[in-house]
Amino acid sequence: MNQLQKKLEDHKITVLFTDYYDTLVHRNTHPNNVLRIWSKLMISELGLNISIDNLYFTFKESVLYLVEKLNTDRNELPYETIQTDVFKRLNTIGVIDDRKEENFLDYFEKAHVKAEISVQRLNPNTLKVIQDFKAKGGKVYLLSDFYCPKTLFVKLLEHHNISHLFDGVYSSSTVGKSKHTGTVYEAVLSELNIDPSTALMMGDNASSDSKNAEKAGLHSYVLPHKKQLRQNKLNGFGDDKRKLKRILDSTYKNCNSKPSMPYTEYVIFYHFFVERLYLHCKRNNIKSLFFLSREGLFLKKLFDSYLKHHEIDESNTIPTHYLKVSRQASLQISLNPIETEEFSYLKRKYKTMSVLEFLSFFNFEESIKHSIVKSINVNGNELIEGFFSSEIFGILKQNEIFKEAYEAHRLSNKNVFTEYINSFNEDIKADGINVVDIGWGGTMQEAIYKFFDKKIKVTGFYLGLNLIYDPNKDTKRYGLIFSILPYETYSFHILHANTQLYEQFAGAGHGCCVEYSKSSDSYTIEHHEENEKWLYDNYIGKHQDEMFEVHQTLLRDLQTVCYDQAMVQNELINFALRLGIKQSPRKIKFLETLSSGYYQNISNKKTGIEYDIPKNLMSVKSLIKFILKPETFFRYVVKLNHKLYKSNKTIAFLFPSFIVYGYYKFNKYVRYRMLKNLSLLKFNYFR
Repeated sequence: MNQLQKKLEDHKITVLFTDYYDTLVHRNTHPNNVLRIWSKLMISELGLNISIDNLYFTFKESVLYLVEKLNTDRNELPYETIQTDVFKRLNTIGVIDDRKEENFLDYFEKAHVKAEISVQRLNPNTLKVIQDFKAKGGKVYLLSDFYCPKTLFVKLLEHHNISHLFDGVYSSSTVGKSKHTGTVYEAVLSELNIDPSTALMMGDNASSDSKNAEKAGLHSYVLPHKKQLRQNKLNGFGDDKRKLKRILDSTYKNCNSKPSMPYTEYVIFYHFFVERLYLHCKRNNIKSLFFLSREGLFLKKLFDSYLKHHEIDESNTIPTHYLKVSRQASLQISLNPIETEEFSYLKRKYKTMSVLEFLSFFNFEESIKHSIVKSINVNGNELIEGFFSSEIFGILKQNEIFKEAYEAHRLSNKNVFTEYINSFNEDIKADGINVVDIGWGGTMQEAIYKFFDKKIKVTGFYLGLNLIYDPNKDTKRYGLIFSILPYETYSFHILHANTQLYEQFAGAGHGCCVEYSKSSDSYTIEHHEENEKWLYDNYIGKHQDEMFEVHQTLLRDLQTVCYDQAMVQNELINFALRLGIKQSPRKIKFLETLSSGYYQNISNKKTGIEYDIPKNLMSVKSLIKFILKPETFFRYVVKLNHKLYKSNKTIAFLFPSFIVYGYYKFNKYVRYRMLKNLSLLKFNYFR
């Protein structure tokens, strides 16, 4: 830099031309990988059904074709020509629809800007030279050979907060002439009316930035960037799958260090859930999302963060709303008149129930409940087997006090919920309702669909699905991390093993919505159980803060890794295996604390988590099945350490988790690598 400063002074240079790449900025990846990141962004934003590599090679092939067709240098190709040709190639094979041409062309450059920003850092040495030169009254111009237009460089300079240092920007793609051929110098000097003897070109390419510049009469200076060029070549090596694994392994290690709360690494499942939700929304042109309480509050926070970090065009964003609802509240709004109401969910969920438990479901006042019990002359606390087919239930349905209270409650909930939904100002008749929740079957989705008399589509997006109700074309549902649909897979068995933790780690700091009422400014009546509130205030809230920080780190670390979702799913399985089997005493104690706050808001309002393990688990038949398909037992394996710790801490400490983990990895490798081509084994034993 001292030599450069001296040359600027000795030759009384008044105009400084500077290259951009490997001069003003450095990239932390190979230049070609920027195009792969661009491909990843285009696929994400436009929902293109093409792989990252295939879109990357389409771009590269388009440039080669146009260079030959137009008989020009690749750096002199008009950017618009490349845009149009790439679109035609994708449109011809049905990757993108005719109607999306305008969006495609609009996103093309925006994706390039975002891709470049994600990998660039300023070179402080050359920046200092430019700042000093500018401070002394010199003129500074950016002059770059690149396939992108001038507007891209203007946006990049603005991003780096250095646009004020430049008097002009020239890109070979926009000018139609390049440093590589030497033609751009004469054109720019002529346009600016500059005496070449008063100007210097600074860059890293001996031919383009020095030899050709001096031919045009300029002075030149070649930066000693051999080290950076070697690094660029090294950056050309690597593997996206390994990079993904390395980032997730690092996340696991950091989250299991002493300063972190136990299980903060669970955010990895949430992170990829919101990523897949985002991709699905873009692919299917989803207009808005309703995140359902209470787990939806944290999921919404993560999704909004992902949206802000990744979206290219803020005018085409995805509005998100938080809808306070619960199983109990959703069932209130879907109630039919008592003569036709079947109470399907309660029948399925609770075979045994008392009259007071049933009445509590409607949140009747105590005086009304006792009046009803007194009028039908029963013991309100007595548990009745087969409650909904019992004689007492038949009598209750005919009771006038109950019927009047039931109908008033039913209509009030419907009217208030209608106002509540309308307050979000979404066109649900045209667009339907897209609900987002943790899982597991779609009870609230079904209730909302029923509320609108089955005339409005209600689509559900869940972290996981492990129950099959009766979805139809208007109530489609997706388990984005695991799903029992279309059938139980290895992935499903591993990832759904501990659903309670997915729920608890995403809990909210407010109470459970139990009904809808005009007496409330927020449309909802809520109940916050004390144990649950204490748990959130002392543990879950802090846990979520730490998880959100990890999520933010993942956003930064993963943005330049060109992985696909098949890679992600494989890593999630491996991650869940390690997380579920290798449990330290510190983690088990944390689970004990969480269990104390787990709260069931329907029927007997039970607190705590029970980990039941079948008595015949150690039978010969089960042992053989475990050897062949250990994933089917994983939901018990993840709870084994917890059970052992509660009964005998020494046995729990001596339990050989590493052997169990090793067998799962070995079994998976044998079945899905060594035996994958033996199809009969796959069909008969190893589905």
